[in-house]
Amino acid sequence: MTGLHETADTDGRPAPGSRPAPDGRTAPAAGPAGAAPADGVHGSVAPGYEAVREVFATNLREVEAGAAFSVHRYGECVVDLWGGMADGHSGAPWTRDTRAQIFSGSKGVIATILLRLCDEGVLDLDRPVAHYWPEFAAHGKSGVTVGDVATYTGGLPAVTSRVVDHQLLGNAREMAAILAAQKPVPAPRLVYGPYTMGWILDELAVRTTGLTLRDVFRAWIAEPHGLAVDWTAWSPGQVARVSYDDAFTSQYDRFNTSEDALVRAIWANPIPFPQGAVVWNSPGLADTYVPAANVAGTARDIARMYGLVAEDLRRRDGGRGNIARASIVRAAVTPSVRQEDPALGFPFAYGRGGYRLKGVPRGGVDSDMFGHDGGGGSAHFAWPGSGISLSYTPNRLLDLGNDDHRAGSLIRALKLSLHELEDASAS
Repeated sequence: MTGLHETADTDGRPAPGSRPAPDGRTAPAAGPAGAAPADGVHGSVAPGYEAVREVFATNLREVEAGAAFSVHRYGECVVDLWGGMADGHSGAPWTRDTRAQIFSGSKGVIATILLRLCDEGVLDLDRPVAHYWPEFAAHGKSGVTVGDVATYTGGLPAVTSRVVDHQLLGNAREMAAILAAQKPVPAPRLVYGPYTMGWILDELAVRTTGLTLRDVFRAWIAEPHGLAVDWTAWSPGQVARVSYDDAFTSQYDRFNTSEDALVRAIWANPIPFPQGAVVWNSPGLADTYVPAANVAGTARDIARMYGLVAEDLRRRDGGRGNIARASIVRAAVTPSVRQEDPALGFPFAYGRGGYRLKGVPRGGVDSDMFGHDGGGGSAHFAWPGSGISLSYTPNRLLDLGNDDHRAGSLIRALKLSLHELEDASAS
């Protein structure tokens, strides 16, 4: 495979008017310059991945506002699709370079930064946070390690000592100081929270390098590799406008009214997605820095970032690759904790370095998956054994569980394509 080409019709036959390319692939059909595709799907897929395009077109027709999906295999982009509206208010279309907010997908970016900080010897996953930040030891937290923070096992899933509003989310230094002075919560080993790991690890970056996580990512990872991924450091027209409805926000109602004070602190201090106001479109949050929550990027470059990490994991020479040495990546993706989250009720699993793993282990082409998904449906993962890295970025947020099949349907089509390609190569 040497590159992308426009897909065939969804039944696998060449598109009407298409012509064989010199290497035997199907070249795009001729048409008016700049003409939009009939199904609204822009971009292309490599031979054998036509089923992915078909599913993307179905989702775009039936449920999406706008979205992008990108897949790389062993460093080659084999799926690069986008379509729909980037802004439902203005009618601006999703373009090749539209960025999308990925919410908790940001934590996978933090895990990637943590790889580099560990590879540089700046941080050590097994060292106590207080080694770098003495004030953090208050109230019995002296034994909480960097890895504990990255895996939500350090007893600080939320701010429990004061009320937090959405504006305060952007004050990373103040939030870090609040958490350093806070008592850890008595709870089961893993308790996931949407914000706190980002503030704590950001403070560690500042104390050890003088740079925020955002600055480290820009200088050491994004700029050297040309990644269009950052903490919403884009003009409004470059980032897709988020949309959601009451069905999406209602999933948080049981947390907001819970009798458990810890659950309320995690999910209602503040409410991540309040009813009636899409706060992540507002200038107060859309252009601020919330480390664990508001990275924006193109699906293409988020997938490429995970591809760089997966490539490092496969290195055998012991040297640093794109981000870190293979031994550092291997430690970060080695299972550290697997447990049902007591608030969400889902099985969670994390590698020591903060990447999310399969909640329920099972075989298959994605058995060694690592990465992080995001609130509302985005998904960003690597399957290093299969050479796959992927990112799915929608701007319409849907509720958890059975109501959102978009990422799952694309991933199933991708798996089917991989199996069929393997069968064809073996025959």
